[in-house]
Amino acid sequence: MRKFLLASLLAVSLLVPNLTLAVGEAAKSYGLDATGAAAGLNTGTTENNDITQFIGKYAIKPILGLVGLAFFILMIYGGVLWMIAGGNETMVKKAQSILMNAFIGAVVIVAAYALTNAVLNAITVGSVSGTP
Repeated sequence: MRKFLLASLLAVSLLVPNLTLAVGEAAKSYGLDATGAAAGLNTGTTENNDITQFIGKYAIKPILGLVGLAFFILMIYGGVLWMIAGGNETMVKKAQSILMNAFIGAVVIVAAYALTNAVLNAITVGSVSGTP
C-alpha cells in the first residue's frame, strides 16, 4: 500500500507541474514596468491578435499535447506488453509493432508541426530565416 501511495504521489507531482506556480505571468516583471516608465520608455504591452497565434495557442498546442500523451501511453503499453510476453513471439512482435508505430507517428507529427511552423513564419514574416 505504501509503494502504491508513493507511486501515485510521484505520478501526480510529475504530471501536474503547473499547479506549483506561485506567481502569475503578469507579476514576473519585478517592477521593471515602473522603472521603464520612470526612464521614459514605452512600457505598453503590444498584444498581437494574429489568427496564427490564436490557432497555435488554442488549437495546435493542446492537440500536440494530446498526441504526446498518446505517444507516452503507447510506449508504456508496448513496453509492458513486451515485458510480459514471456517468450511468446506473437506478443513480442505485437509489442515491437506498437512501439515502432508510436515512434513513427510521433516523428511524423513533429515533422509536420516543424514544416507548418516554417511555412507560417515564411508567410507572415517574409522568409524562412525569420528576417523580413
